[in-house]
Amino acid sequence: MKKNLFLSVVLTAAILLAFNSCKKETDPNVLGGSTNILLTQKDSATSVYFAINGQNAGSVEIKVVSNNNGIVTYGGSADPSTFPDTAITELLTVIPQLMNYYNVQDFSYNIDGTGKLNFQFKLKITSEGMQHNFVDGKPWTAKYGDPQGTTYTLKRTNGDVLTTTVTEKTGQDDWPYGFMYIKTSKVEYNAPATDPVLSKVTFRINHKFGLVYLKTEGKNGKVLEIELVPWFLL
Repeated sequence: MKKNLFLSVVLTAAILLAFNSCKKETDPNVLGGSTNILLTQKDSATSVYFAINGQNAGSVEIKVVSNNNGIVTYGGSADPSTFPDTAITELLTVIPQLMNYYNVQDFSYNIDGTGKLNFQFKLKITSEGMQHNFVDGKPWTAKYGDPQGTTYTLKRTNGDVLTTTVTEKTGQDDWPYGFMYIKTSKVEYNAPATDPVLSKVTFRINHKFGLVYLKTEGKNGKVLEIELVPWFLL
């Protein structure tokens, strides 16, 4: 009797173990949360400030064109006359290279008859995090609440696996932002050796203000820094 009971317990444990091992892990690219947030209300504007190798390089304004259940379309334009000539020349050189290399989706641009650079892009933004489909049209996510060490991966159609990693999350208001300090998650991406432009990308996100800082380090040694300040903060 005891032998049969022991065998039953072992068999039950084996079945439960097999069942649990077959359960799917939570998809890191499933993004929940509220889509009704101040940052992404229609017509909400954000100022974007650029610096190249530590030197001011102008600014643009982007505005929410639409918000369809968290799928947020931004639009904006840049007047080349307000930027250093070399910045615009390089921008118009690297954008096509990056779009081709990453098979970029959900981003478009054109130069109109007045010479202005007009652009539009889409992101999914919720109270939980941010997600884009720029690379091969596949979702790639960053979440505000994830701890240091969290990785987000994207498997490209060519088989390459791209990874971003949360490398800092102090939980303290220690990132200078306008006239205050805020909590941020620092996320880093090391580009493949085959990337024609980028070496590394670093960005910081905040649960209220979304993407607040972006730094790209180019293979040519140039560093582009971008700070984003939504107008509702002011």
